[in-house]
Order: sequence, then structure tokens, then C-alpha cells
Amino acid sequence: MKKLILLTLLSTLTACGSEDVFDGDDKNDTTETISNVTFTHQASDVNSPLYYFDATYTENGQEHTQDNILWHWVVSLDGVGEIAILHPEEDPQYQFLEANTYRIKATVSNITGRELDSYYEDITITPEQIATATIKPTAIINIVSINGLNVEFDAQNSTYSEGDISEFEWVIEGDSYFTPVRSHIFNQSGQYSISLKVKSVDGAEDSATTFIEVSSEPTEPVTDFTYTANNLVVSLDASNSSNISSNIDSYNWYFSHDGSSQNGITITKEFPAEDNYSISLTAISGEGIEKEIIKTIHVNENAAYVTCDILTSSHTVYRTRDEGQCFTSIASGPLTTLISANTWCDAQIAKYEDQMARIFPTNLTYEVRQQGNNECGEANEL
Repeated sequence: MKKLILLTLLSTLTACGSEDVFDGDDKNDTTETISNVTFTHQASDVNSPLYYFDATYTENGQEHTQDNILWHWVVSLDGVGEIAILHPEEDPQYQFLEANTYRIKATVSNITGRELDSYYEDITITPEQIATATIKPTAIINIVSINGLNVEFDAQNSTYSEGDISEFEWVIEGDSYFTPVRSHIFNQSGQYSISLKVKSVDGAEDSATTFIEVSSEPTEPVTDFTYTANNLVVSLDASNSSNISSNIDSYNWYFSHDGSSQNGITITKEFPAEDNYSISLTAISGEGIEKEIIKTIHVNENAAYVTCDILTSSHTVYRTRDEGQCFTSIASGPLTTLISANTWCDAQIAKYEDQMARIFPTNLTYEVRQQGNNECGEANEL
């Protein structure tokens, strides 16, 4: 009787599939997650370049809200790449600026940042739509201060020509905040995206996204500057300098040609003459860490006509005649540098000396003057 029961049990197990009963690693026992991202888009008005988007994300048929997922929207152009990042929400809006075909991609990730799914569509914007662009606010993100992982952001420079901005929304590390100024302590060192949406009293809105890197450990500043010249006066700008762990507290400039120095993120400096000049900039961080950069710039005088005045002659017989001569570049147009002026004058004096050498050897020197018209009275280019 016991043998019969055992035989019956073994037969039953074989009929059910022994692998399913005894193999706990069988993949067929795992439930597959079916996810889906989709969005709709609609122009705010007929032929308008302002579009409203509305997205949904589902897992196994269940729709998820923004409480437990993160949205990332990108607008891109073929051959150009990413041109805009939209506000990280289910229903952002975006006003296209030029007629073209754009790709809009929505990506969903969980609160840890792991990507779950994505979806994109192409939208073609016509010139007629661009012609009807509406006036909207401009969202501006300013980073006021950095102190390790603690960063203060300010949106009060955001503007709207048609009225006041009434609402501010920050999205930082997946959380939303609704004040124009926001201080935030990041969880750890790394790079983060900062998103801001502003809305006016009449319902118009705009958004902006920037990226920031923070560090809990002191870092060395990145020092850099640009310059623009107006004749011999040069404007210097160190705003391209940056530091991860803190603000830059001091910008020290040094000019080796005259031993002078100045302080400030932007300064002006007048140089004595056209030439190459060495400029040193030292940025000092909030922790006192210094970083220097040295650049050589070339300063030009403004374009001008050039007069070459003969100063001396080797023979008294011709002194009066020689010193009455001058050559001007008015026939060939303005010369832009002292080097080109000297080159031109050298050539003119050489030609004059060659002509005079047929009568008597002569040795001439000259003085270069820059002017706005022909001081020789008439064009006198040999």
C-alpha cells in the first residue's frame, strides 16, 4: 500500500513538471514589468510656436504620478544636438524660436536616477508659426554663493516685459521649492541639474536649467579671462573663472610692463603704445586657495592714415629739401598697426633715397605720425 502511494505521488510530480516544482531560479516564475511613456502636444493657439506637452508613464497598466518618478525633457535638432531642456514635470511648455523640425524626447527615471523608459516625437514648426510668437517671461538662475555643499540660488533677476512674475518653482534633487531665493544643501559631492520655472500674473511662463558641480572638499579655482580692446584701452573680464567648493573671493591682476596691479572681476587698463603685453590674473577661493594664469595680449592703435616726416639729411645742401618732404598713406588707405606703418614708411624712404642717390648719397631718418587726413597736402606715395 505504501509503495502504491509513493508511485502515485511521483507520477503526479512528473506530470506537473519537476523543474517547475524544485527549481527556485526558474525565470518563468518572475513577473515581467511592462512600462510605457507617451505624451501629447498641442499649440497654444492656431499657428502658434508655443506648445503644451502632457505626458504619462505607466507600469503594468498602472499610471505613476510625479511623486515617485522624475521627468527629463530634451529638445534637439538633427545635426545640432540638444538645444533646450524643459522643466522636469509632466506637462511643460516650450516656445520654438525658429522654423525647423525638432525632436522632443521625454525620459522617465525613478527617484534614484535609474532610467525607466523614454519616448520621442518629431514636431515641424513653420515660418508662419514663428511670426506669431508670443511674449513670455525670461527665467534667470543666479548662483549667489557656494560654501561646500551649501549653495544659494536666486531667481529675482527673471524678467517679464508685460507684467510681474508671481510664481517661482525650483526643482533641485527631485524636490520642488516655491520661493524666489533658495538655499540648498546637496547630499554629496557631484554634478546636479537645477531647474527653475517662473510664471507671470497673466499665466505666461518660462523655464531654465543649469548644471552645477559641488564638492565637500576644498578645490583649486579655474582661472581664466577675456579681453576687448578700444585703441589702447583694454577691458578685462575674469567672469569665466570658477571654483567648485566655494566662491572666488578675490581677482588680482598684475601688469609686468609697468609693475602695476588692480583688483576686481572686471577692470580696464590703458597701455602706453601698440605692443605685446603680459597680463597675470590670480584667483583666490573662499578657502584661500590661489590659482594664477598668465596671458600675452596684443594691443593695436586704431586704424589711421600715416605720415612719414623726414627729419635729417646727410648733406646740408639737401637738408631743407629733405626736411620739407613727407609721404602719406592716404592713397592706399588706413594702416592698422604700428608695424605696418613702419614697414610702409621704410619702403617710401628707401625709394626716396634711391632717387636722391643719383645726385648725392644721402642718409635719412623719419618720424611716423598717425592722422585722420592728409597732412602732406596731397597724396605723395612713391
